[in-house]
Amino acid sequence: MRPDFEEFRKISMLVSPNKDLVIFPASMSHFPFELADGSIISTVCLPAYFPIELKYPYTASELADKIQYGIEQWGQHPCFENHSGKNTLEEKYYGVKGFKNAVKGNLHITVTINCEVEGNSVYLSMPRKRGYAYLGLDKIYLPADAEWLDFAEATLKFINMDITQLRSYKILKSDLNI
Repeated sequence: MRPDFEEFRKISMLVSPNKDLVIFPASMSHFPFELADGSIISTVCLPAYFPIELKYPYTASELADKIQYGIEQWGQHPCFENHSGKNTLEEKYYGVKGFKNAVKGNLHITVTINCEVEGNSVYLSMPRKRGYAYLGLDKIYLPADAEWLDFAEATLKFINMDITQLRSYKILKSDLNI
């Protein structure tokens, strides 16, 4: 099932080892995208290069405000559509050549709202050693009536947890760019 893009909203966050974070809102792209089953879709949700920064230390309330602002930026900025793994969004933001170098040790957190398939969720992943991709480690589902502070608290749970204790981390450790 594909998301209903009328209601769906998404942001991506990169969190550095020192807990500084940057949020990238998303927009719709009409760049052809191949699904796992081989079918091609022409509408996908991709991050936009519109960095929203938050320096550590920050409160749950401050994070909630940034998450809300990021979600409100949905569709307001063009997608960053370079899928080649060269000159990636992450490289551009950090000013570092090479995806692997730009994201080493970072957490990648995705917030989705009103997704038909998953509802509201906060999803933790980390960059792979090879390729331009992230591997999922954990997900927190939130109720339909979740408030911005709920999304912030779930995000902070991931930021502050010892991810080395996650079963998925232990299984995927050799593939992670840590």
